[in-house]
Amino acid sequence: MKFKVNSYHFKLLRDYERLSAFKEAIDDYAIRNGGDSNGSNCKVAFDLGCGSGVLSYFARRYMDKIIAIELNNSTYQLAKENLKEFDNIQVFNDDILSFDFSKLNEKADLIICEMLDTALIDEEEVPVLNRARKFLNDGGEIIPKGMVNSAEAVFMNNHFIQYEDDEYSPIYVSLGESVVYSEFDFMDEIDCNFSAEIELKIYGKEELVDEIGFEERLSQEKYEKFNFKENFNIEEDKLKINGIKLTSFTKLNESIICGPTPMLNPEMLIPMEETELKCSDSVRIKLEYVMGGGVETIRTDVLEIIHQ
Repeated sequence: MKFKVNSYHFKLLRDYERLSAFKEAIDDYAIRNGGDSNGSNCKVAFDLGCGSGVLSYFARRYMDKIIAIELNNSTYQLAKENLKEFDNIQVFNDDILSFDFSKLNEKADLIICEMLDTALIDEEEVPVLNRARKFLNDGGEIIPKGMVNSAEAVFMNNHFIQYEDDEYSPIYVSLGESVVYSEFDFMDEIDCNFSAEIELKIYGKEELVDEIGFEERLSQEKYEKFNFKENFNIEEDKLKINGIKLTSFTKLNESIICGPTPMLNPEMLIPMEETELKCSDSVRIKLEYVMGGGVETIRTDVLEIIHQ
């Protein structure tokens, strides 16, 4: 089937890893819950923030009724056109946060909501599901099921929030292993005001020099942009950090986990106060943001340097 899309949704459709992960999760739901729709046990799905309608299209075979909701009017028109031949799909142009679900006179067996972004910061996945979950049947499911977020210490050349995707490659070096700092199950009520204290371990000298080949692996561009000799001297235990990298892993269901793809939660670099430390030190930071509130809500504070 050919989909009518705008330039943004064209990029979404070309992210085959993202699409295949969601299709596999929808197919898996159908296998576990009786396969194709046959009308004998009416199955209802909500597709929240449906975009061009591709996830409703994937689910159409398995559900007796799909309610697809899209706020943006031009995108809604695309979804309505793309899905017009399917009698079991209704497309609404509305805001999910104010949509009157009670007028449907039925609850969902499945909620599909791909309003995702890195660490759940810049789109409204969490506030939307906090509201829509009230209209999910007992025993119902949500795709995706949840998210796991991790952070690592970095030194970055630009001191602003950056995403790492197929169109933009920020210049940075990782200074330590990634640490999981939050995990969410979307079946639970989630507080949008997020706050966590995270302890990030910096690589030891041997790891940096021998195992990672820290300096040798830097391109000339990175070496020059970082003022490397001013900011790093591994032999003398001189290091600096000025940011963290967030990586999100989407749990589609109990058995399918999808890491960052070009259009699904690309890794995010967040600046923080430039801090000098030594190899094998740990740095304890406070990370705060509002889920669904946008990147402007992000706050970072260096709380403590913990020496080896």
